[in-house]
Amino acid sequence: MKIALIAPSSVPFTVGGAEKLWWGLQHHVNQLSDHAMELIKLPSPERNFDELMESYARFAVLDLSHFDRVISTKYPAWMVEHPDHHVYLQHTLRGLYDTYPLPEHARYSPFSPHAWPNALGASAIVALRHHPDMRALRRLLEARPERAQLPELFARVASLREGRWLSDKMRWGLLHFPGPLTRAIVHHLDRIALDPGAIRGYNAISRNVVGRDNYFPPGVPVQVVHHPSDLPVFEGRNHDYFFTVSRLDGPKRIELLLRGFMASDAECELRIAGTGPEEARLRQLAADDPRVRFLGFLRDSEIVAQYRDALAVPFLPFDEDYGLITVEAMGAAKAVITCHDAGGVNEFVRHGETGWSVAPEPDALAAAFDEADGDRQRTIAMGRSARQAVQHVTWQDTVLRLEHSGALAADDTPPFPVLRGRGGADWATPGAADGRATADAEAPDAAAPAAPAQDDEDTSQGHWLVLNTYAVYPPMGGGQNRMYHLYRHLARAARVRITLLVLDEQTPTPRELRIAPGLYEHRIPLTSRQQARQLELTRALKASVADIAAIHGWQANDAYIAALRQHARSATLAICAHPYLVHALRAHYSGPWLYEAHNVEGDLKRDILGREAVAVDGSRAAEAIAWVDEAERLACCEADRVVVCARGDLTRFHALYGMDVDKGIEIPNCAALENLPFIDVATRRRWQKRLVHGRPLALFVGSWHGPNLQAAHFICRRLAPRHPDVGFLLAGSLCDSPEFRHLPPNVRALGRVSDDALRVLLASVDVALNPMSAGSGSNLKMLDYTASGIPVLTTPFGNRGLGFPDDAVWVAEPDDFADTLRALLEADDATRQARVARARELTARQFSWAAAVRPLALKLIT
Repeated sequence: MKIALIAPSSVPFTVGGAEKLWWGLQHHVNQLSDHAMELIKLPSPERNFDELMESYARFAVLDLSHFDRVISTKYPAWMVEHPDHHVYLQHTLRGLYDTYPLPEHARYSPFSPHAWPNALGASAIVALRHHPDMRALRRLLEARPERAQLPELFARVASLREGRWLSDKMRWGLLHFPGPLTRAIVHHLDRIALDPGAIRGYNAISRNVVGRDNYFPPGVPVQVVHHPSDLPVFEGRNHDYFFTVSRLDGPKRIELLLRGFMASDAECELRIAGTGPEEARLRQLAADDPRVRFLGFLRDSEIVAQYRDALAVPFLPFDEDYGLITVEAMGAAKAVITCHDAGGVNEFVRHGETGWSVAPEPDALAAAFDEADGDRQRTIAMGRSARQAVQHVTWQDTVLRLEHSGALAADDTPPFPVLRGRGGADWATPGAADGRATADAEAPDAAAPAAPAQDDEDTSQGHWLVLNTYAVYPPMGGGQNRMYHLYRHLARAARVRITLLVLDEQTPTPRELRIAPGLYEHRIPLTSRQQARQLELTRALKASVADIAAIHGWQANDAYIAALRQHARSATLAICAHPYLVHALRAHYSGPWLYEAHNVEGDLKRDILGREAVAVDGSRAAEAIAWVDEAERLACCEADRVVVCARGDLTRFHALYGMDVDKGIEIPNCAALENLPFIDVATRRRWQKRLVHGRPLALFVGSWHGPNLQAAHFICRRLAPRHPDVGFLLAGSLCDSPEFRHLPPNVRALGRVSDDALRVLLASVDVALNPMSAGSGSNLKMLDYTASGIPVLTTPFGNRGLGFPDDAVWVAEPDDFADTLRALLEADDATRQARVARARELTARQFSWAAAVRPLALKLIT
């Protein structure tokens, strides 16, 4: 598509968050998609009401018919008329909406004297109530907004502004800006521009924006798309000072920040970058505190440098639309200090986890500064959790979701179902005001609905304890999905309470959460000693090895040992999920226990670390593999039962460790069918037409995991060059690997995509690829594909443990993959429909979690 991004150019020109969004969006649409975007701006002064009306009128007559789509983000640019107009709303003219200075008068009609706080306006509206021009204007403003009204409306407003029938004194009173009549005129123009008949898709930069009164037509679905900054921020080695960057004016509340900081005992400096009308007064306020430094104007590169080594970032605006500084700071792994009333900032800041959100009072802020400075290791850990909280905020995700803007609009195409995760209310997100917004599914907490009632769970048959090295909620990757669904179904089927005791490198403080009926997750953060050892091992092995570091690292965590002992006293059964905490389990639990194996870990880690490196005697890689082998041997041989994803893993364990295969129980990977709607071929075709797919699209989803990286390399090096007419989409954390920075022209790395974006992909791509050639267990992603109705092309190895027949999926060895892909894409819709229907039927029958766990629950109970 040819897309016009239409925007106002402020007079005088300034650079702010809006400009950074427009520049970034234009650049990344042109770099990351098959579309072409042009940024079109018109000078838009708004120093007075006359200038504002002229700006509205200029955009209203702008002809952009030579573009396929138009995207606008703010007034008055959204007055443009176009058949495929989408809005990505930043904010309205706030002084006439949520910050209108006369809120107590806003409920009255502007033609009532009660709307006017001054006698001049009230007397003018009464004196002119029967004048033909005023009566005509009232008729227009009280009618249903329609674009056909614009010529007359602009003419009537011009008559008010320039007509000789009105004295200058009355004109000044009526057209006071902001005032009741100017507010009503702008509201009417915005309602015309944003009418559901004029806009094909509604989007907003934050939930805070969606929740404001009168920003959107009542009841329309709004997609919240958090966009990133254009600054390349990253974490430094030092954490020496507090840093903030802001315009020095009233709404940013720098005075409140200073008073809070100066009341604290923090030893860190507070560095403040930026300029503005309050700069001199603020400098004078802080003149006697040597800890405060004003840095003045900084270039972007200098701002990046300041973020890098900051301890935390205070940012206290009042009711901010979004707060790009929040995303920048958290992207640089900095905890953020903010206030309850900061608006969009609090969509990211979780008090005690990713920063502090406190009352907008100096004493509360002083306490937050003291906590941040007094326990710097905890603050650093919060910063790393903050970075995780904004991982979904990428240009890839922003572009993809705006590309699919309007997917929730009603027409003859069935809508994408709104999917809901199952879990506890600890992370539940309240709905947007007036029910106007859809869930913001890219935020980690938006997928969790209200907590299931306590009487939903029956734990009368005991308490099971599960040890693991990562949190499973919210479930994102394959391992998280397996554990979350396996144990929530086991808790229900066996009527037990299950506690997942987690050594979690992401959480800054201990926390216990109810994530499903009967299923609890108790997270214990790593100690600073553990973090240091893990970092050293990661650097030595040049790979992510948090699990390997836990094999002996748990001994350096007194809080984890205490929690393990506490849970072990009441546990009737224990489970070691993965082998990495088997030593901890054997040291502090003496009852019956199981080993839940997701893979043959020794084989998997050899592939990740490199078999050549592992073969060198005395090397760090050889030492690490020896730890893994010993842990896996103990888990296989000493556990009472071993649960595997695929029967082939039992055979491999017998070959490696002499394990008795008869004590193995196979629980295959399954699909959460309630969260995976089946999209038949006809519906998929309609979505492809609506989303303007210019060529067939093939999808591969995977985490940053050795076998997935090999599969992605196969796509880039062998498959994409053979099919230049096909677009190949890589999604998931595998895209974070530096190995995929340079891609073939027909391959796009989408990165970690939100639930909403993944839902769009699963419902609209032409084929899902599973070219696996390494690993163990089975591939959970296959079941997401088959449940969703996507034609699947897999290797026989990728089909291991699942066994889909040829009448359900397309199967080919790597050497035949390219030819089979061509045959699949050339197959008629009837052939595709027959296979995807068969695949869904088999998935529902053979890979249902509820059915799969029933035999295991029965064995464990008896």
